[in-house]
Amino acid sequence: MPSTILDNVKGSDLPKIWADKIDIISDKTYTVIIQPQEERLSLQKIMSKISRNAKTRGMKPNILEDILGEKVKHIL
Repeated sequence: MPSTILDNVKGSDLPKIWADKIDIISDKTYTVIIQPQEERLSLQKIMSKISRNAKTRGMKPNILEDILGEKVKHIL
C-alpha cells in the first residue's frame, strides 16, 4: 500500500488525539502523510536491499566504478 499525502489540511480538521500529541494550531494548514509501518525502512535497510538486488543482477565494484567514474571503497 503506497503512502497517502493530504495537502492543505486545516489544523481544526485533524483528529483531536493528533492535535493534542503534536501541538496543532487550529487555524494553520498542514501536510499529512499516511504511510504503512512496513514501508518505513531505515536507510541502512534500504541500502542493503539495493545492494542485494544489485548483486543478484550482476553488479560488481568495477562496473559501479565505470558508471560513477570514480573509485569506490566499500560497496556491495
